Amino acid sequence: MVLKEGEKIAFEIRRHWYVLASESSLIVLLALLPFILLALSGTLELTDQSMLVVVFTSAAWLMLLWGTFFVVWTNYYLDVWVVTTHRIVDIEQFGLFSRDVSEFRLDRVQDITIEVKGVLPTLLNFGDLHVQTAGMMRELKIKHVHDPYEVKNRIIREHDKAVQKAHDHNHGGL
Repeated sequence: MVLKEGEKIAFEIRRHWYVLASESSLIVLLALLPFILLALSGTLELTDQSMLVVVFTSAAWLMLLWGTFFVVWTNYYLDVWVVTTHRIVDIEQFGLFSRDVSEFRLDRVQDITIEVKGVLPTLLNFGDLHVQTAGMMRELKIKHVHDPYEVKNRIIREHDKAVQKAHDHNHGGL
């Protein structure tokens, strides 16, 4: 992301850590499977060659899971909203080689809505943020934001600064 002249990054918004933990939990459970099978194979009398097949298959399985975890982590880490002094940049990662980048001017923000649904989001303090801007057809949304109420307040503060700056610029600093 290239910053424009006079623009500074105010803050970044990322999804809550629970999202990564929940998406990774199945991978961790599946990673335990080879160790369980290896422990059970100790009770069976396997030949050296069949034991090599079990070890090779287990290693291949773990490498496949590691690759899957890498994709999950990449999607988690590279999904980000960057709030600058002039705009909000929405970078959404899909897989390893696909991403959407949208941006909108901060002074165009008209409405910010927060959704917190469920016991875990309430207890862990995360939810979805919906931002509507002037003249936009679609709503921009970031899911599973940590402390959505504070994020909303920070965006509103940056929005107010951007509106004041645009007003001062249009009226010659009066």
